[in-house]
Amino acid sequence: MPASEPQSPLSAGLTWASRLSTLGVEFSAPPLVGYYLDQKLGTAPLGILLGMVLGFVVGMLHILRFARESSRADRVDRDHRG
Repeated sequence: MPASEPQSPLSAGLTWASRLSTLGVEFSAPPLVGYYLDQKLGTAPLGILLGMVLGFVVGMLHILRFARESSRADRVDRDHRG
């Protein structure tokens, strides 16, 4: 969607719901996979620890990307208004 078109409230809400769901999966899936691998391979707690670190890094990188996109969109919006 071009930056000059305003986004409907429903569209904005669905966008943020999708973003938050994605973050939830990114933070929780790697530790769960690590736990599963620990159970199958008997490597406890290595898998879950690596999963936690991986999930944290991936989630934080995604949060930073969201912040950068939001900042850029705010800047463009201010430029179009003023």
